[in-house]
Amino acid sequence: MAFDLEEQEKIDTLKAWWDRWGTPITSVITVILLGFLAWYGWQWYQSNQSRQALGYFEVVQSASLHDDKAAASRVNEASAVLQKDYAKTAYAGRATLLAASFLAKSNQPELAQGQLNWLIAQGEDFPVLVPVARLRLASLLADQGKYDEALKQLDNPPAGFNAVYKDRAGDILIVQGKKEEAVKQWNAALEQQELTPDFIRTVQLKLNALGGE
Repeated sequence: MAFDLEEQEKIDTLKAWWDRWGTPITSVITVILLGFLAWYGWQWYQSNQSRQALGYFEVVQSASLHDDKAAASRVNEASAVLQKDYAKTAYAGRATLLAASFLAKSNQPELAQGQLNWLIAQGEDFPVLVPVARLRLASLLADQGKYDEALKQLDNPPAGFNAVYKDRAGDILIVQGKKEEAVKQWNAALEQQELTPDFIRTVQLKLNALGGE
């Protein structure tokens, strides 16, 4: 098919433009496509990880409703898999906290402590759960008579946990016979903001039991 002079000039101009810009444009398109594929692949991976983690979380959740050696074994195994293979998922943190509670109630404090220590070590991944883990670990250590270690967990309370941390510190100190220090912690707890009526009542009862201090 023959082209007239004007059409041929347009074709030649287009060819020249493509010779100059074709490679850069192709490169940009390739980068965009690769970026999209990488994003899509990452989304699929995250979704798949979440589905797999949910399965193990449900094992921990259902097993923790029972009270036998088989249940304890399932809880340990499922939480171990979550911590090893799905440590970055939200289910890993939630399952670990649940497993620790179950193991503590099952008179396995060392295993419960191991669960809480793992969760605390993942602080950047579970900023909401770690303060709860520290509080529970403090109680667990205190139950074993490890009072100094327990109190260390309550140092530098995170935002929003000042009152409950100080209240728990008071509980530990009173068991040690350190009445004045316990009273100081409980009074400090009552000085915090946004306390619930139940919390205020509970702490005040402790103070009243010591003579209304």
